[in-house]
Amino acid sequence: MSQFRSLWFTAAIAAITAGSPAFAQDEGDEDEAQTIEGFTEEFETIDGLFPLYRNPEDGALYMEIAADQLDDEFVYFTYAEDGAPRTGLFRGQFRDNRVLTFARHYGEIEISAENTSFSFDEDNALSRASSANITRAPLAVLEIEAETEGEDDAPDRFLVQIDSLLSGEDLSQIKPNAPRGPGAEDAFSMGRLSGDRTRVLDIRNYPENTDVVVEYVYTEDSPRNGGGAEITDARAVAVTVQHSFLALPEEGYEPRADDFRVGYFGQRVTNLTDTSVTPYDDVINRWRLVKQDPTAEISDPVEPIVWWIENTTPVELRDTIRDAALTWNIAFEAAGFSNALEVRVQPDDADWDAGDIRYNVLRWTSSPTPPFGGYGPSFTHPRTGEIMGADIMLEYVFMTNRIRYSELFDVAGMSQWVPAEQDRT
Repeated sequence: MSQFRSLWFTAAIAAITAGSPAFAQDEGDEDEAQTIEGFTEEFETIDGLFPLYRNPEDGALYMEIAADQLDDEFVYFTYAEDGAPRTGLFRGQFRDNRVLTFARHYGEIEISAENTSFSFDEDNALSRASSANITRAPLAVLEIEAETEGEDDAPDRFLVQIDSLLSGEDLSQIKPNAPRGPGAEDAFSMGRLSGDRTRVLDIRNYPENTDVVVEYVYTEDSPRNGGGAEITDARAVAVTVQHSFLALPEEGYEPRADDFRVGYFGQRVTNLTDTSVTPYDDVINRWRLVKQDPTAEISDPVEPIVWWIENTTPVELRDTIRDAALTWNIAFEAAGFSNALEVRVQPDDADWDAGDIRYNVLRWTSSPTPPFGGYGPSFTHPRTGEIMGADIMLEYVFMTNRIRYSELFDVAGMSQWVPAEQDRT
């Protein structure tokens, strides 16, 4: 028996020894696969601001972040590509508009939202405490799956998987807060987010922005409220949101301070080193317009503001919409610019859609329950107020009903009617 055991151990040791070179080779292959090139060799590559890689077998999505992008600021913007008013999301709805940073902590990449609500005078010693009592917002931490070294043998590109980032609500809250008050329990609710059914629908990658379109699915086994005709089945509700990561605009834009005597859309910024009763460094939201001839009283801009009439727009309305939009040039002339606005029509065979944030689009929809007649949001650089893009949403059902009501009152003479008491005066 002892001789048998001895032979068994000898054979086992021999097998292990014989297997060691193969084991070492596998380990070497694994190390090689940890470079981005090795890891993504069989993946689909989508180049852009943040290169994306997609595994063709399971659809897993990876993002590459360069070392020189770490700790830099990027504008993060989301908008609803599709939904229904009862869900709190509807087509063209602009949502988050904030500043994000990416930082490396050993084997992880942390994504944080930056606070842009306060300012400090740099010459004031208090600026050294500018982060005091302002909470950090680390939104997500992603494991580095692979990295590639640069010429100095230091890692200069990192790869992270972003499926979990996009299929959840870490970057941005998608589902609105639950209603409160009487009857809230019976109000329509989308239920809980289903990670299994949520998926990436589209990827749009460009040199200055990376866009990913995600369909979020929320489920409710026994909904108390069916939500109306536009909700196909309240047990499973899908809404579509686009996430956009944008490089900061080129330098040279001059922010303009808010004047409280005039109404503006703007960015609220409080100067914590200002002792006045109005310690505000608010900046207004405005387009970047630069004169071709800086010495001229009125000049064409170097780059005009170009608006596109979406190809969903009823053909019979397009000329009226174009003419109406171009009347804004009157206001811009008073500001010293001629031909500041251009209006073009999106071709039916265009290779881009209105969700491409590189285009400013006059959009039309015809919804079962239109949430508005017209809606004109824009997104900006939160620190400067520079408008980076804008859309105008118009609802056909809402507008045509208003027109019909107006015609009805005109025909019936209702617009001329006044109460008898007023007529006597």
